[in-house]
Amino acid sequence: MQQPANFLPNSYGDRFIPRRYALSRSSRFKAESIPEQKTDPMVMKEMPGYWRTHRYSSVLKSQLGLVSTHDKILSFRDSTSRQVCKRLANKRPLECIVRSTYSNQQKLDWSCHPRTKPIGFIEAVHDLPNIKTYYHKIIDWSVTGQIAAIFSKKLVIWTPNTDEIIGLGAQYATSIAFEPAGPRLAMGIFMMNRPWLNILDDPARPQSERHGSLKMLDPLEHPISCLTWDGSGLYVLCGFGNGQISIVRIRPAANINQCESKYCVHKGSIIAIKFSCGCRYMATADDLGQLYLWHWSGGNLTPITNWDSSMCAFFDWHPWREDEIVIADSEPILIALYHVPSRQVLSYYQRRESDCILTTLSFNKLSGELVVCYSFTDLSKPPEILVLASMDRVVDVMRNHDDCIVHLLWSPDGKQLASVGYDETLTIWNFFGTSPTNECKKRKLQCEPPASSGSSRTDGRACGNAGSFWDTSRIPCNRNKEATYRDLASSFLFKAMR
Repeated sequence: MQQPANFLPNSYGDRFIPRRYALSRSSRFKAESIPEQKTDPMVMKEMPGYWRTHRYSSVLKSQLGLVSTHDKILSFRDSTSRQVCKRLANKRPLECIVRSTYSNQQKLDWSCHPRTKPIGFIEAVHDLPNIKTYYHKIIDWSVTGQIAAIFSKKLVIWTPNTDEIIGLGAQYATSIAFEPAGPRLAMGIFMMNRPWLNILDDPARPQSERHGSLKMLDPLEHPISCLTWDGSGLYVLCGFGNGQISIVRIRPAANINQCESKYCVHKGSIIAIKFSCGCRYMATADDLGQLYLWHWSGGNLTPITNWDSSMCAFFDWHPWREDEIVIADSEPILIALYHVPSRQVLSYYQRRESDCILTTLSFNKLSGELVVCYSFTDLSKPPEILVLASMDRVVDVMRNHDDCIVHLLWSPDGKQLASVGYDETLTIWNFFGTSPTNECKKRKLQCEPPASSGSSRTDGRACGNAGSFWDTSRIPCNRNKEATYRDLASSFLFKAMR
């Protein structure tokens, strides 16, 4: 056809939708036929604007994300179709709007890659006698794989699946925190009725090579109850027993700068300080149930909002969605997913029975699963560790402790979970079910020198061709053992670490 058609087709669109007058013609051939639908399409045609009365247009625009000034949905009217046919020659380029989307086919409450079945098991159980459970930040897992814990008189540092343990005198230590991307350790000390901040350059080094710095902080007569580093490693945030938050700048050589910023909004002792994954936001909580959300910018804090709880409030940031945080009330149990920019609760779970309390929670940084710890009022029931993929989906239930679980730690690779309870035990869980035996063999092969290289033993040290030394002053210990598959459901109690 070289000339434009002067008639309209009986159907249009990619689905060949027939016109209403075409339907009326075809109905003439149905003599004495019973209508298939109760609603007559011809009656609907006589109603002007019936498409708009039911607000289908606004609903479709909101669902499809159409912009009212540029995009329009199809309007099933002959006048509109005629105008479109006349403007066929005038073509407008297609506008593409790119939006970040999350494929949520399983309809989960938060971004998550849950495991298909419960595959976690116990790798090892360690005794922690006289650990300072009355403080809140008493144990931490460094990026180099070392675990540090505060006991009654010592700071003990060890590496799981090895026999190497380091003990340091720390009788007055109240809290510790490893640097996120380095070996430095920040330690809060309450000595002579004064709070002190001690920065150890590398606590794993021998005592002759170990460097650090010490500084007395304000306020006086109040211990440092919680410590944490920011993502850059330039600032250490200290929470005190009176609710004050102090920001101390740390120089690269483990020296403490004299400047110090103070924020006094809490009324109770600070029990938790955590940053979001990109260090844009920060959250703090005290023992009176007050939780504050902050905006972090280069050592400065700006308050955003607060959350009130009848008892203690526990929280953790999503591992890769920076603007989402999970906040939980201890009793009655309430778990809520909170969106910081909009200040809205996206989803929540509230327990009807008051037979248990929530003691702590934490996100896995690989799968995004939420680990929640419960303790029951019935003392015959052991505490439970629930792994949630959503507010209504439990992936796994783990049990091993005899008393409340108060600390959850993740290994640097996110594949191991360490839980610490009031029963003075530390349980290391293999969260993803990978065999620890193969990993240990690989580590031994990497650490052992080749058979051809000669070695000599002199003055208690072993020396290889590469000039590497092994310090025999390190304390050997058989506390860390590998769990065999036949004993995964049992506890492994080893010698107490003194």
